[in-house]
Amino acid sequence: VAAVEPPPTPTPERRSLLAAALPLTQALLAQVGRTLARAHAALAWPDAGGGSPPSPCPPQAPPPPCAPLTDADLRTYLGPGGRLLRPQELRLHVFHGGVEPGLRKVVWRYLLNIFPPDLTGQERLAHLRRKSREYAALKSALAARASPAELAAVAAAVRKDVVRTDRAHPYFGGPEEGHPHLAALQALLTAFALGHPRLSYCQGMSDVAAPLLAVLDDEAQAFLCFC
Repeated sequence: VAAVEPPPTPTPERRSLLAAALPLTQALLAQVGRTLARAHAALAWPDAGGGSPPSPCPPQAPPPPCAPLTDADLRTYLGPGGRLLRPQELRLHVFHGGVEPGLRKVVWRYLLNIFPPDLTGQERLAHLRRKSREYAALKSALAARASPAELAAVAAAVRKDVVRTDRAHPYFGGPEEGHPHLAALQALLTAFALGHPRLSYCQGMSDVAAPLLAVLDDEAQAFLCFC
């Protein structure tokens, strides 16, 4: 923008400040130039100066799948005995396309690292049974270790959110008293809070745990996925 009046002549002090800032300005401009050069090379943009044409790009990978993961797709990632062979590719498939609703109960356990690597299908079932027993023992041990005041405070904080989380969903709908799914959500969040006393329970954790419980329909597995 052109000034209406010519700028005033810099004072000696002003000139000294400009002289001191000049090397820093030149260094910044040089760094910006190098960064843009790297960006041009990475994106294979033609050189604005009309120089030599850029080298040809390597062939691009096919576009990622966009359809939700199906049971047939999942089987392509499994090897003999049901071992998961390509976990990273499975994650990318789900990232780009999602999962069919009926398959979420199976796939979420892979995505949330429930299973150690290289387990067969039978070994995964045994792993889930063992973890279910460990969860039951953990709940009892945590409840016995906590003081009555701590247990009451945690249970009250969790209950305040549980009774209003996803109540319009059929899985959590209905009367509060004696509701098995509300009780399971209360139990797994209480166990997590008692097992992590420095973090304890924070508002919003119920919103994360509720869909896990509704899809997996198993308190112990939902607890593992939530952790």
